Amino acid sequence: MNHMNGSRMRTERIGLRRLLAEVLGPKITDTELRREAIRTLSEPDPLVAWERALSIMQGLCSSGGLKWLGRVEKDGLRFVRFSDCEDGNVYSLREPPTARTEVLPFLPRGFVRREDAGKIESLFTAVATCRSEDELGSVLKSMLDTIREMVTADFAAIYVTDGDLSGVIESVASGSPEPPERFAPSVTDRWVVDDGMCVHVSDLRQKGDLRRFSGKDGFASVVVLPLACQGKTYGVLEVWSRNESHFNSDDQGFLALLAMLAGSMIRNAEHLESLIFRDPLTHVYNRGFLEDQLARELERYRRTNEPVGFLMVDVDGFKQVNTDFGHPVGDIVLSTLANLLEGKVRQIDVVARYGGDEFGIILPDTIGEHAAVTAERLRRVVEEYDFSAAYPALADVRMTISIGGAICPDDGVTKEELIEKADKALAKAERGGKNRAVFSSMPPNEGKK
Repeated sequence: MNHMNGSRMRTERIGLRRLLAEVLGPKITDTELRREAIRTLSEPDPLVAWERALSIMQGLCSSGGLKWLGRVEKDGLRFVRFSDCEDGNVYSLREPPTARTEVLPFLPRGFVRREDAGKIESLFTAVATCRSEDELGSVLKSMLDTIREMVTADFAAIYVTDGDLSGVIESVASGSPEPPERFAPSVTDRWVVDDGMCVHVSDLRQKGDLRRFSGKDGFASVVVLPLACQGKTYGVLEVWSRNESHFNSDDQGFLALLAMLAGSMIRNAEHLESLIFRDPLTHVYNRGFLEDQLARELERYRRTNEPVGFLMVDVDGFKQVNTDFGHPVGDIVLSTLANLLEGKVRQIDVVARYGGDEFGIILPDTIGEHAAVTAERLRRVVEEYDFSAAYPALADVRMTISIGGAICPDDGVTKEELIEKADKALAKAERGGKNRAVFSSMPPNEGKK
């Protein structure tokens, strides 16, 4: 048995599609290289796809993600071998035959026509350019529309579930009318989610307790697949037809490909949000996201006249904490504080690290008086919190915060105006003795009485 760095190393043969989707996909961070991988997945010509994949692998070898192990020949077949520099796993990828008459279709039979390949390529391009959860819903909807067209289904839906699969976070559907109830609770939990299986019921009306899924709208067959990526299941794909035995093996293979793509896309959107919009220390949003979201909320104000509150929060005496205990303890304080703030605001509110020991908080649809109540609640929560629970040496340290607030439209209608007014109010709170909340256009709240 081979080992690397004390962990087990496996060797396996792998197909080109799985290589790109499961192995290389998570390692491709360069935007152009990722787009080339997506184009390769949608390429109907296996020889062209092979040449593109080789180019991608060479790029990853240059960047240190993969290591070439050379070519080997076995049983008359030639394989390219390479190892994963991160986990040491060794993969063998079969080279395609050079004669085009020997080439099997890269996509399932019936989906290699030029017009179909174009639809799939457009879909993969949309996936490649999906950069946030805001775009995810529209891309998944396009995917479902493509699915319904290409397998002539009556209804298709994607259900994104929470971490323990106990509930649906979000659903996207294409077609109508929707089935009377989700198929997933009765079948998916046992087979699709637990075992990662594709469930195909060819005739719902002949399956005893599954007859109720045919409903008054006459659905007769269904395919259910997991949306999984790197060992985590993010939800399920359900595709329905009013015709029994509607989905053949090619349909199921095609749906499995798109379910795999959807799972990868959901994971990437989640991962990209973390990379692009989250502060790596505190895991709340970062300044860039805060300013973008504030601009969106102010644009919504111009449409709806709903007020927007904005708070700037500064940790009193934070520099002394770094001096007395060191920066690692200061990091613990900031992370703990971020959790406190995020846990004491509404779900629609946005908490972000603005920079250093400052945080910004957006309060949508909030008038001045309500923003002041929120600010005072946050001030009191921090003042009363025992930070020794996060780091025992802080038992005798009293942490407090100062808060500056501004309200749209009273203090301005642009993000620059609100941030400037909140920052000036924060400075006034600090000059006034700290541990208090001051608003730009309201009488100061002196904090602890």
